[in-house]
Amino acid sequence: MNSLSPCLRVKLMGALIRRLFGDLLIRVICVRHGETEWNRAHRLQGQSEVALADSGIRQAQAAGLYVRGQQPAAGYVSPLTRTHATFAQFRLGFEPVEEPRLIEQSLGTWEGMETAAAKTEYAAEYAAWKKGTGTPPGGEDPSAVVDRMRAAFFSIVRRAAEISPTPSVDTDYDLRTVVIVSHGTSTKALLEGLGLIDRSQVISLSAAAISVVDVPLHGGPLSSSLPKGGTQIHGGPEEEARVIRQLSDEQIETYAKLRMYNLSPEILDAARSESQVR
Repeated sequence: MNSLSPCLRVKLMGALIRRLFGDLLIRVICVRHGETEWNRAHRLQGQSEVALADSGIRQAQAAGLYVRGQQPAAGYVSPLTRTHATFAQFRLGFEPVEEPRLIEQSLGTWEGMETAAAKTEYAAEYAAWKKGTGTPPGGEDPSAVVDRMRAAFFSIVRRAAEISPTPSVDTDYDLRTVVIVSHGTSTKALLEGLGLIDRSQVISLSAAAISVVDVPLHGGPLSSSLPKGGTQIHGGPEEEARVIRQLSDEQIETYAKLRMYNLSPEILDAARSESQVR
């Protein structure tokens, strides 16, 4: 197998995993933190510590409706308190793990500056930054953000081996589900780094918006209606966990699929209000 191309090796390994274990699927729910006081004032934050606004708390509570329904068994947050505060509103009954690599991009001298001023005074630099190709003055290189976010994601997927599968609302087989609370720029950098979006072609993530990445270990098509996605699992939980721990970065990137992007918590809150009226 070593003489085969990397792409073909990944495909053959996926076929073998599918034959042995069926549809092992890891779901990663990526949530941007709720709105902060600086978001409301249209100021650039980066790695500055800024508390959630009252509106951000309500947004996090609304996002929690979806998150709780997915029954995640593990959670990860960046070191900044606004991600911890957002996670707390999900009311999942367990504490998250702080993952330093999930922190927002440092914006250097732009941090605290009004967005309109940055657009005017640094027009070219700001436009390049929004596309994911430019570095703010004194800030973090965008390629470094992509690298650390990818590394965190690959580690989190492999750590899913340590949690038990839980029921999903949209499949009839259990999934290993985790939730990540991070930031707008860093989450977009991750999704682009996995080849799932083009940052220049998508809108910015809303406050407390939800994006979902599924990682089916076989890399092939899924069925949401047939038992176990249409296959039979022959390996037990310990063997499944062993396979997950041994996944390479290349395999995880190849298998990752974007299931949902930028679901606004306001939509979830409106749905809840409508159901209460009925």
